[in-house]
Amino acid sequence: KPSVPAAEKHCINWKTKGKCRKGDACPYRHDHAIREKLLSRKNDKCKTAESKKKRNNVEKERQPLSVRVFGLNYDTTEADVREYFNHCGPIVEVTFPVFEDSQRSKGFCAILFQSPKAVQNAVGMNGEELHGRWLSVQAGKMYLKQWEAHLEKDQGQAEKMGDSAIIGEFGQKVKRRKKHGFN
Repeated sequence: KPSVPAAEKHCINWKTKGKCRKGDACPYRHDHAIREKLLSRKNDKCKTAESKKKRNNVEKERQPLSVRVFGLNYDTTEADVREYFNHCGPIVEVTFPVFEDSQRSKGFCAILFQSPKAVQNAVGMNGEELHGRWLSVQAGKMYLKQWEAHLEKDQGQAEKMGDSAIIGEFGQKVKRRKKHGFN
């Protein structure tokens, strides 16, 4: 097998990376056409990878199916809310908390729609009036069950402690210190 002189061989770094650390001192051949071909191929790969990422991000972007409505009048009923938001789209569920003693509205509710388009229509109604009150409509879930469980837990702790007062903000964990040493 006849050996090819180094000056006729292509520099492997020039072919694969588009650059050579040795520069002019490199005994191998640096062909600019090969370098341009490599760089254009790299750019094409980058563009296709970016476009794939964009397509994947668009598909993965989840849109909420529920809205939170604040600022309701206390006399508002669940039927009023259903009727008011009915033209936005099909409603799956309305979570409408009421006071146990008077059965009046607590002033907020959560509405679950069938489609994200219905949610956009409902959010577009932000600032409109129902029963003399301006509504605040936000996209996203309302965690009422967690909130009520937290309230029940706090009430249970208050009953256990009796007359002792708890100082601190709502949701803040309060540590009780154990007595050490002699009494």
